[in-house]
Amino acid sequence: MIRMSDYLNLQANRMCWLSYKGGVMAGNRELVTSESIATRALQWEGVFLTPLEERDLDLIYSWQNSPSLRDLTMGFRFPIQKDAVRDWLKNIKEQNARTRVVFAIRVWDVLVGTVSLHSIDQFQRKALFGIYIGDSSERSKGIGYISTCLILDYSFNGLDFRKISLEVVSTNSIAIALYDRIGFVKEGTRRKEYFVDGKCIDTHLYGILKEEFGEIIPKAANRLVHAC
Repeated sequence: MIRMSDYLNLQANRMCWLSYKGGVMAGNRELVTSESIATRALQWEGVFLTPLEERDLDLIYSWQNSPSLRDLTMGFRFPIQKDAVRDWLKNIKEQNARTRVVFAIRVWDVLVGTVSLHSIDQFQRKALFGIYIGDSSERSKGIGYISTCLILDYSFNGLDFRKISLEVVSTNSIAIALYDRIGFVKEGTRRKEYFVDGKCIDTHLYGILKEEFGEIIPKAANRLVHAC
């Protein structure tokens, strides 16, 4: 029998959808509210990839029970209890870096989504990629692009991985455009792979090699790799 925690892990592992959102504070910078983010131009210095914490439980619980987010990320189809989300967060801590790593995406200090590397293969030096932004009003603003660049920078220059792969539903044109922009290469299609809204749709497989990642990470970015 498959446990709820296993479904949650699958959901997190298959999140291959993008966008972005708003936030709060860092270091000596002024306090920024989620409401005021909308009036500010997004900058690299405001996007942080940090550990998920207990304080994030309520938002994660809400997002994992959202049908629109669930269907775009090929998530678990049934109700998810808050205790199951708590167990999932605990499991992330216990399994950290063994087969996966999950980061919170924060704009200043406000949680807006998650980005992950999963199915990590240390011998082959590769992993699968997943990302989502929880608030639909915060998508298509650039946070997905910044977060993806930061995690790829970390993968290739911090962990010495040679390849990052992903799977995305064929109807997610925004995510696909972003992957194309960054340099992911389409490697195949799984025909009628995913059932949603009464019909089966294709999913696409993408991959990017270390030498294919050419996005410039500005000095203001909050990299996960120390610049020597």
